[in-house]
Amino acid sequence: MFVRNCWYVAAWSEEVRSGLLARTILGEPVVMYRTSDGAVHALQDRCAHRCMPLSKGAVVDDHVVCCYHGLTYAPSGACVRIPGAASVPPSLKVPSYPVHERYGAVWIWMGDPTRADPETIFACAGVDVRGGGHHYYFPVKANYLLVNDNLSDLLHQAYLHNPSFGGNATPLGEFRPKVHQREQEMDVAWEWKGIEAPALFGEVGSIAGISDGWNRSHFRAPSFYINRVGFARAGTGGIDSPLPQGDGKLSLVINQLITPETEKTTHFFKIVHCSWPERLVPQLDRFIVNVNKEDIWACEAQQQMIDGSPEAVMHAIPTDVPVVQMHRIVDRLIAAEKAGRS
Repeated sequence: MFVRNCWYVAAWSEEVRSGLLARTILGEPVVMYRTSDGAVHALQDRCAHRCMPLSKGAVVDDHVVCCYHGLTYAPSGACVRIPGAASVPPSLKVPSYPVHERYGAVWIWMGDPTRADPETIFACAGVDVRGGGHHYYFPVKANYLLVNDNLSDLLHQAYLHNPSFGGNATPLGEFRPKVHQREQEMDVAWEWKGIEAPALFGEVGSIAGISDGWNRSHFRAPSFYINRVGFARAGTGGIDSPLPQGDGKLSLVINQLITPETEKTTHFFKIVHCSWPERLVPQLDRFIVNVNKEDIWACEAQQQMIDGSPEAVMHAIPTDVPVVQMHRIVDRLIAAEKAGRS
């Protein structure tokens, strides 16, 4: 179900402070904390003694102390103290996971630790590796592949997002995407010519009359997307329009960082870049929060139906090409890991 040899976002850097942060990643309980040198560490959140969550304990002198019987664990996961015992068996330890901070996020590697090269972390667009951008997090009660589906076939923009886009998004559905797939990546380009901009874009971007729009999506397996989306006054160059942001043009870049929590729940992190005038930035939530409430509602409704009728067949339509390609890429990665080829 999951690709394990991959860096996933486990938390925002600011979430990991002086205490212990518990989070489930790929079905595994994980506890994260910082040592006095500022470094983040991640251990399996399960004491090797009586399976007590270590996240219920405390950080003492850069070590994690279990709240139940006081066993103490080093950042490496090794148990270094058992109350009442003169020594600690070398086998008494918990798994530790490689972590790395980039883009203001803590990335975790749940697979073979010898392959955890930080250079393979997904390259976010528009933001500095040291941080920046606008951070959003959404818990989703649905499998991560349903979130992938939602971001792979953007036909739903024309229907699901009519409320958040201002009720006039249906013309977006009359166009077809261009798809280019290679190895573990895929590019999907939606282009709209000579249509009225969705009301929200028209209002915030001061786009009057007919416009040209775009949503260029880049996917990298297993669950990362970059969406470059926007509208500009018709005939001014589309995505390359020189018009100022908020004065005939409005665009943004959304880095979609999807981390499976369990088979039926997902951590949905986003880093958004927009070069908008400061007066427009407070409007960003209308694009991100309102739109994603609709996406999450749809994914969770699907998960409920799947749980009730797991044998039900999903029939493909022409715009499902990116969805089919995405699933093939992810399936190949999972199969390769199982076969020990990745």
